Amino acid sequence: MLFIVATTTTLGAFAVHRQWLLRQDLEQRFERTRAEVLEGLRQSLAAPTWALNVGILRTGLESTLIHPEVTEACVFSPDRQEVYAEVHRAAVPGRAAASGTLPCATDNGHDVLANVTIYPPDDIDPERRKQAIGHAVIRFTRDNMHQTLHAAMAQGVTEVAAIDVALVLLLTFGLRMVFSPLEHLRGALFELASSHGDHLDELDQLGRTEFDSVIDGFNLVLRRLKLIIAQRTEAERRARAAIQSSHHAFAQIQATQAELVEKNRQLEVLSKTDQLTGVFNRRHLNETLGSALACARGDGSPFSIILIDVDRFKSVNDTHGHQAGDQVLVEMAGRILETKRATDTLGRWGGEEFLLICAGTGLRDAVLFAQALRHALSERDFSVTGRMTASLGVACVQDGDTIHGLISRADEALYRSKRRGRNRVEYAGDDPPAMPGEAPRGH
Repeated sequence: MLFIVATTTTLGAFAVHRQWLLRQDLEQRFERTRAEVLEGLRQSLAAPTWALNVGILRTGLESTLIHPEVTEACVFSPDRQEVYAEVHRAAVPGRAAASGTLPCATDNGHDVLANVTIYPPDDIDPERRKQAIGHAVIRFTRDNMHQTLHAAMAQGVTEVAAIDVALVLLLTFGLRMVFSPLEHLRGALFELASSHGDHLDELDQLGRTEFDSVIDGFNLVLRRLKLIIAQRTEAERRARAAIQSSHHAFAQIQATQAELVEKNRQLEVLSKTDQLTGVFNRRHLNETLGSALACARGDGSPFSIILIDVDRFKSVNDTHGHQAGDQVLVEMAGRILETKRATDTLGRWGGEEFLLICAGTGLRDAVLFAQALRHALSERDFSVTGRMTASLGVACVQDGDTIHGLISRADEALYRSKRRGRNRVEYAGDDPPAMPGEAPRGH
């Protein structure tokens, strides 16, 4: 084993040194390539940039892509606000995430961005040649270098592992040739120590004095062990019968307890869930409002409520029947659940009205969210009735507020929404700052 460890250590050190030399060589090649590309662009882009010849600029940039290290190249105006030409080997990682930025301008922390300042050609007035006419940005990647390093590392690890396996096989074969009798006795001892020792046969003599005395002792122990195992097996059989009886009684108790726990859980869910829509019922909403008011009084945490009423719901019942009306309420609840935030609490307030409690939300944000919710409810058809809309009333908690006062203000805002044509958002309180889209009027 010491020989294997020493050999593995030596081979590993050699592989690490070889990996280091390869990394140095690849890094030098990368730097040479980058220097050559930058120098070539500095000389070849002056004339086409001065003439703003986009075709030649693009051709010059495309010539850099013959190097696998180059993934992207661009030519900008001197102020970097306009892209004269750009080429890409493939989609550059990070470009999609940097929406609205110029190409070649995003440093993703992995690739190398190199800049070349472009000056007028040599035949231009010397004073004018001191002023830059553009900037070239080239993105270099070390991916090819890393792939080569990874492949070399994998090859080195494979070679070391193969040599180790060969050494282990040779050592194992040699040990088995030398210690075959000991291996035979060791296997018998391990099997004797297992739970199947009562089925083990006695060992045969090997004809070697140094081992036969040990085998005789082993066979004597085996005979005594079989007697003990037989006695223990009978005692265990009786104990298992008693334990099985007690387990059966305990399992019945556990089943009864589990059934009681499940029934209690179902009762708790039923006590706070609206049976038709599956959202919270009015009882749970009142409890949540009470808790939110207590927090608002204690630490000033704001919250708002949105009262939502399905428009022309009575006509749905009259035209399509109450089952269709119930289906509309179920789908309405589902769409609100899809749109609401994780911190919001939704429940059915009564009839065709739903209440949304928005924790940590002031009036302005609540109105903005209500507008988005109203749009989400009206943009898709319902399964039975087609397009349906809802009117929304928003109110934010105030100092000294009560549940009744908060609900009354939201209800008044909802009434204004109905009165002003439905499919609107109205809010209670002073006008918040101007908002995009429809600007609801509050009182």
